Amino acid sequence: MNVIQRPAAQEFSATMKDYIIDTDSTIRFGVKYGSKLILDEEYSPDKNFQVRIRQLGKFCENALWGSWCTGDTAWQSTVAGNFTFLINEVEDSSCYVIFSRLATRKKADAPGWLSEVREKVTRKNTLEYVSSIFERGEKAIVVVRTEDNMSMVEELYTHLNAEKSVITLDVSYQRVIKLFPLIETSIVSYSIIKGGDSFKFFVDQSTNVESLTFRYKNVYDLPETLMPIGDVYSKPSRETDNATVYGIERVMKVKATDEYTVNSGVFYLPTDYKLWHNLMNSQEVQVWCDGEWYSVIVIKSNYDRDLRRVVKNVEFTFRMANPDHNNLLEI
Repeated sequence: MNVIQRPAAQEFSATMKDYIIDTDSTIRFGVKYGSKLILDEEYSPDKNFQVRIRQLGKFCENALWGSWCTGDTAWQSTVAGNFTFLINEVEDSSCYVIFSRLATRKKADAPGWLSEVREKVTRKNTLEYVSSIFERGEKAIVVVRTEDNMSMVEELYTHLNAEKSVITLDVSYQRVIKLFPLIETSIVSYSIIKGGDSFKFFVDQSTNVESLTFRYKNVYDLPETLMPIGDVYSKPSRETDNATVYGIERVMKVKATDEYTVNSGVFYLPTDYKLWHNLMNSQEVQVWCDGEWYSVIVIKSNYDRDLRRVVKNVEFTFRMANPDHNNLLEI
């Protein structure tokens, strides 16, 4: 028996390599996550005397999930983890698997910030999150640039735990400005830097846009936010159960099925399309309303791209996941 190919020490679940084993007899293959054996099966070789364990990353993905961020820092202890692979009940290798719903071009051994974009427009009244894998001693710093072209640096987070982990950080404008109390002019941009990886936020100072804020789990199942600045339309609708009582038809039950359509408004960066694409294809989306997040369901979208890279508005339509919440969202 000879192992021709095995996963690397760190992999994304969507791009994880298959196990290829050269053997002329049936083997027993197992996967252990933590202290639990989650797979234990026998495999017979094909006509080429090989056993190929396909879609192993997708199998590991079933044991992983991300969480929403509460507070300034969130430990994402379930979005990545160490999986041990056994052949004939003997440990062959282990792999740190990172959740990835879709294939990614990121390098698994140095993924940087776990987002599909590296720059984004933000506003003073919205939330922002970034996530990355931190090992002991690694730091995240904030570099701000002001209107008078002054640059300042402050430390945002230091990972003191011995175990590497995925960490989500609140990097909203309101949190960043608290780190620089002596700045008297407005911040025009700030960058979150970890090692050689930078995530830059451009601060839109033009106006205080009153709009809905959405948060969603991206392709790495980690929270990101989007604040459209276009129009929001409401289309009231309902479902009823009617019955005739003494010859008079009565409404017995009313269920609100209102729909809301959100337009992106002006795009400042071409990468904004990535954010919208992630939101429209996310399994979990929530909207911020009066200090609380409410789950919504995206039911359709208008996402047309021009191959000549002409920037065009996009929009999506959603409804509240809980119909009883339709009365809470004010348009």
